Amino acid sequence: MDEGRKRVLGIMAAILGVRKLSNLDGLPNSPRLQVTIYDSIMMAEKILKRIDDMFPVRNAR
Repeated sequence: MDEGRKRVLGIMAAILGVRKLSNLDGLPNSPRLQVTIYDSIMMAEKILKRIDDMFPVRNAR
């Protein structure tokens, strides 16, 4: 995965997780926090995969 896609994935995960994260009590290493972050990343990956499936990259030649 290139750096640009990593950045996009991170931004998407942050957007998807921000509402759930704002409801947590500020426990830095709580299991709930870890699951919320993981779920957000997985959802962002699914969205990027679906976009790639719908709009495949064409050769630039």
